[in-house]
Amino acid sequence: MLPYYYVALIVKTTRIIAITNQKGGEGKTTTAINLAFGLAKRDKRTLLVDMDPQANTTGLFANPDNLEKTMYNVFSQSTPIQEAIIETDEKNLWVAPSKITLAEVESMGQNVDAPYILRDALHALKDFDYIIIDCPPSLSIFTINALVAATHVVVPAQAEKFSIDGMTGLQTTINSIKRRINPDLEVAGALVTQIKAKTVLTKTILPVVSQFFRVFDSTVSAGVAIGESHLARKSIFDYAPDSKQSKEYSDFLEELLRELEA
Repeated sequence: MLPYYYVALIVKTTRIIAITNQKGGEGKTTTAINLAFGLAKRDKRTLLVDMDPQANTTGLFANPDNLEKTMYNVFSQSTPIQEAIIETDEKNLWVAPSKITLAEVESMGQNVDAPYILRDALHALKDFDYIIIDCPPSLSIFTINALVAATHVVVPAQAEKFSIDGMTGLQTTINSIKRRINPDLEVAGALVTQIKAKTVLTKTILPVVSQFFRVFDSTVSAGVAIGESHLARKSIFDYAPDSKQSKEYSDFLEELLRELEA
């Protein structure tokens, strides 16, 4: 039996990763979904939290309109998040779903407790190794909640000029939350998605992105497999396991895990 002072050090730490970019179309939801599936397939008990009122992540697993309790209830009625979580067909993967009604609670930004709702809700969960938060494409109260609750941030970004235009605002927001509310928040890095290799734009943009955030060595190529996997309501690992994008997301996951579990 270990001495009590060693036992006290063995504390399970749930890593909470916010997937965020204030611009849409950057591969944010795709990254959140495939990261969650990849973790589950590696026997990590994983919760995927959909904080986007568009509920695209939720739609992969269920019809949002048919769900009685979602993140809307957590935010508007203080419903325990455990009551909203649904099981998926993937072993080790659960989802805290969203629906369009979540947009109705945007005005809660004026409430002094509003930034802490998600953090307080997640504190009640003890059984997950990883919690992945899919944020909306804006710096809304839901993104603020995700950053307040998170231990780490991943920023998906295309290798395009418009992708970097909003990074200053995102970086400022992250730094402000880190300074004022969540000092333990860490930026794991930026994941460049939908990349077109050997283009002048790609070679030009990558160094610019690195001025804002660390850039993962792994990148995700442009291709039809990702879009097709969404239509099939599957992860890239299940829909096209031999595809280039499947290997790239797997490489990204391994790179992220090396950093987080070092």
